Amino acid sequence: MEYQIKGITQIPVNEKKGLTFARGLRSILRHDPDKIMVGEIRDHETAQIAINAALTGHLVFTTVHANNVLDVLGRFLNMGVEPYNFVAAMNCILAQRLVRVICEHCKRPVTHAESYLLESGLNLDAWSDVPFYEGAGCFECGGTGYRGRTAIHELLDLSDRIRELILEKRPSSEIKRVAREEGMLFLRESAVAKAKAGITTLKEINKVTFVEG
Repeated sequence: MEYQIKGITQIPVNEKKGLTFARGLRSILRHDPDKIMVGEIRDHETAQIAINAALTGHLVFTTVHANNVLDVLGRFLNMGVEPYNFVAAMNCILAQRLVRVICEHCKRPVTHAESYLLESGLNLDAWSDVPFYEGAGCFECGGTGYRGRTAIHELLDLSDRIRELILEKRPSSEIKRVAREEGMLFLRESAVAKAKAGITTLKEINKVTFVEG
């Protein structure tokens, strides 16, 4: 446990003593909890117990290691979880990554070559006049040009339409298209918005996210 949080009961996993994620989660359900946070789902047994907890009325938060929200769906399927089970239990999936924030003490405007804007997947007509910023490097930021971090996000809301696509085992490209039609903002778009707002640099977002083809 990294932090003691008032009002929260925390159980550290100890596999040497037989206290696994799955066994701990089973015991938690007997405590009649209001909300459950499972540190990580990495096997079928833990996934199934977490899903059953959600289906019986508990609000469950958990994490899964994946590149983006769509890959989470694939992870559950690879764990052997039936699609109708996690589709019925899941409300939304949030993916996030951290990008470094430009140091306010040495922040300055920069001009990028048109070729670099194109490599970054940006339309020249819309972006050629947009100001970008970088940190020159100073004592405050240790010469890095960055100070602190901020998160970029993408949130997949499991609408009825997307649930049906998952149940039909449609390809992730189709689910992505429907999510975009429903207004979902993807990681790359969230990152570009941070660069446009002068919070981080174009170089930083190119390092953290991929240009979508």
